[in-house]
Formats: sequence, C-alpha cells, structure tokens
Amino acid sequence: MSLLTCVQDAMVLCGLNQPSQAISNVDNTVLQFVAFAQKEADETWSDFNWRQSRIAAQLSGDGTTTLFILPGDFERILAGPSLWSQQYPSIPLQWVSDVELLALKALPVMPVRPVCRLIGGTLEIWPALASGEVVNFEFYSTNPVCTADGLTRKPRWTLDSDFVLFPETILTRGIIWRWKQSKGLDYAEDFRSWETERQKKAAHDGGARVVQMARAFNVTPSSVWPGVVTVIP
Repeated sequence: MSLLTCVQDAMVLCGLNQPSQAISNVDNTVLQFVAFAQKEADETWSDFNWRQSRIAAQLSGDGTTTLFILPGDFERILAGPSLWSQQYPSIPLQWVSDVELLALKALPVMPVRPVCRLIGGTLEIWPALASGEVVNFEFYSTNPVCTADGLTRKPRWTLDSDFVLFPETILTRGIIWRWKQSKGLDYAEDFRSWETERQKKAAHDGGARVVQMARAFNVTPSSVWPGVVTVIP
C-alpha cells in the first residue's frame, strides 16, 4: 500500500469518490485526507516504539571530542543502559542529569568511566572517549514515511507512492475517524476500531507504548573496575 491507496480506501469508506492522485490534487477534500494522513503518521509513530523506528548508530572517540552532533532524525534514545563502549562491553555508560554533570566537572578528579547526557542537538560524553574507542547505541527516528524503494526515510509525505513505516491499516483507520470528527459526524466506532488495531499491531510488532519514568542517580562508585588489575607478588 501507499499514501495514495490509503487515501483512496479511506475516502471510499467515508462515502466519497476515489481520487486518482493525492499529493498534487487540487481538491480541498483530498488535501484534507492527506493532512489527516500526516497527522496520523506523526502521532502513531511517536506513541509506540515500532521496530522500524529504531536506528543503530555508532560514535568513535578521538581523545578530545566530548560533544557529538545527534542525527537529523533523532527523536529519543532507548531507555535504560543504552550506550555501550566496545572498550568496556560489560559496563554501559551512565546517564547523568545536567546538574550532576556540572557537579562532576567541578570535582578535582574525573570519573573512572565517561558519563553522558543530551544537551541541545548534541550527545555529550565526558570525559572524552579514548582515541579509537567506539560506542554503540540505538535511537528512535522522527521519520515515519519512506519512499517506495525503501531507501529514503522522511518526516512528511511528498509522493503518492510513499508508504508509512508502521502497519498501514492503522493509517487508513486513523484518517477515517479524524475526517469524520472534523465534519461533526459520529466517529466513536471508527475511533474504537482504530485504537484496537493500534494496540494489537503494536503488541505484535514489539512496539510497546512509550512510558517515561524517573531515574535515580547512583552516586555510589561501581564495584566493577573497567580496567586491568595487576597483582604484584
């Protein structure tokens, strides 16, 4: 399926004529359906952790850089221990708050292992990674739309052949209830059908709903030494 087929199906199910094109259509009703398709793509994409939304990334240290520019489609990073150094593969980098990092920087000594935080459009890792040290992580992308060839992800529909990166039955049902709501029509059953489909598809996909939870900062030093211990007889 594609944007065009989803819009066509939604309009037919709403009792309207099926359009032959969507993005370049001059009919205001068709353009409304395209706008609702965009709204549905944005909201359902960010409401669940879809498999297709996760992108693998890698950072490489040079011994001096502490601020790494985030990818252009960065939305959020995986929860929990999400940054792993190949140099210390058994111990993840620890996330700290802005205030905690300021406190660490004020100390006369540096942490044994780097800590990290998000600031502006960057990921800060302090102190700097060692030269050649590689850190792997994954993040959730803001781009719910993909070109027909599957090669280019993007945030908005630009072609009728574009498709959404979560199950398209959700997209079609979302367009329907949103359009009916905008016209003051009864959309309760369509909304229930859409929400049920979202929950079912997300469960099958492994994309649980996003839950934000507070994280307590552990000031106790780790009991694991991430280096080499030399025993002198």
